[in-house]
Amino acid sequence: MTTADDAKVLRLRDLLPALSAGIYLDTATFGPLPAETAVAMREADDWELKVGRATVGRDEDMEQRVEEARAVLAALLVADPSEIVLTAGVDAALALAGRIGDRDHRSVVDASLTVGAVPTQASAMGADFLAFACDKWLLGPEQTAALWIAPGLGSSALGVAPSSGLSRTAVLGLARSVGWLEMYVGLEWAYARTERLAAGLFESLQAIPGVRLARPQPAVLTFSVDNWTVEDTVDELRRRAFAIVSMTPDGSAIRASVGWFNTESEIDTFVGAVREIAASTPDSIPRRLPLLGQ
Repeated sequence: MTTADDAKVLRLRDLLPALSAGIYLDTATFGPLPAETAVAMREADDWELKVGRATVGRDEDMEQRVEEARAVLAALLVADPSEIVLTAGVDAALALAGRIGDRDHRSVVDASLTVGAVPTQASAMGADFLAFACDKWLLGPEQTAALWIAPGLGSSALGVAPSSGLSRTAVLGLARSVGWLEMYVGLEWAYARTERLAAGLFESLQAIPGVRLARPQPAVLTFSVDNWTVEDTVDELRRRAFAIVSMTPDGSAIRASVGWFNTESEIDTFVGAVREIAASTPDSIPRRLPLLGQ
């Protein structure tokens, strides 16, 4: 990594306050919220608190916010804004796809662990619908999500609202986060860095005796450690490296998800902690205090 790259990462990390809590390797659950997004959402809420929610022009303002969010998501997916529908959570996006395409048995892909982590061109995914969470690598507010509808299905999707279930503040925050990624961070840089860090983590974990890696997704690695339960491993990683990681949804493995905002030093510290755990047992490893609040 160049000196300029170092400086850029440090500058951007200062704008993601959650990164100070530990080694943030849980973007697959929720990504860190940019300070800029939080400020914009707070200002919007404060404005409504002061002037009320029944002001003249509020509906028009909501429409504008929705179009801004659809536009930045379309740019991300190399798509047209008219093909994007905003939803309150990825489950709602998947359900909407099911309602639109049910009679024709259309194909639906949940790209929540892909969009924002690696370059994604919606039309090249080979699906009729692409549902994805926006609160992971896109750093949007919690429960923001979207559905891309293939152009050929436009007639099938007639009557579908461009946004469903999201508050004005959430839509504003989503547009702000994705716009920040595109214009301030830079998508190509973020994608390349995420790929490099994830590949380095995979290679390092693969070299540790006793660590069993599952087939990785682009920015997500799942693994287990011999002689350790998944729950005990997660707990020890939090204690030993202040690592913010989680279990897979089925509880069968540890899930470490990499973001462009991680540093080489954090990856090295995490790998070192896994190595120490793999060389010990829950009974023999020296105990350490947990991360505050965990």
